[in-house]
Amino acid sequence: MRALRVCLAVGLTLVLGACASTRLVDSEVRSFVGTVAPTTPATYRFDRLPSQQSGDINTQGAQERLETMASAALADVGLTQSDTDAQYLAQVSGSVEQMVRSPQVSPIRLGGFWGFHQPPLGFGMNYWATEPPLSRYSVQIVLRESSSKQVVFESQAQHIGPWSDASNILPAVLRAALRDYPHPAPQSTTVRVEVGPQGLTDRP
Repeated sequence: MRALRVCLAVGLTLVLGACASTRLVDSEVRSFVGTVAPTTPATYRFDRLPSQQSGDINTQGAQERLETMASAALADVGLTQSDTDAQYLAQVSGSVEQMVRSPQVSPIRLGGFWGFHQPPLGFGMNYWATEPPLSRYSVQIVLRESSSKQVVFESQAQHIGPWSDASNILPAVLRAALRDYPHPAPQSTTVRVEVGPQGLTDRP
């Protein structure tokens, strides 16, 4: 029996570990095209806004990491980075914000049914609990013609979820932002990307 319990415990741990390593990231995406239609395949180089060219080493480092993530998403839709012969200029911006949730009343069992109990004065801390914060990931990708500087494609994506590991979640949100390239999707649509041990996978 002891051996059986150990086996079951190990099996359950492996199952939970596998589930924890695979996550479904759903992003709300809107994309637009300009007067000149985008093409694929094509070449691009990154072009930074003045605020992204700050001398602050932390700002520069964060922008470089974001562009590295974006380059993988751009490659997935047939866009190749070329600093010498680029058809497009790519501007990428992103942010991660924590959203603190308000305290919730803890449910307690009363007389055989579940209900919510209003704690007596002075004992509120025994009954109220604050849920873990959510993280909001927002990205924007803008492609412009190198010669005319006209916008050919713009996409915005946002994900709100419980995970705070930006290095894993941001690539999924960037991938979602470019899912419809080179076609526009101006109406908000939900795009799902699975984050797993084998990388990113599109999901319906």
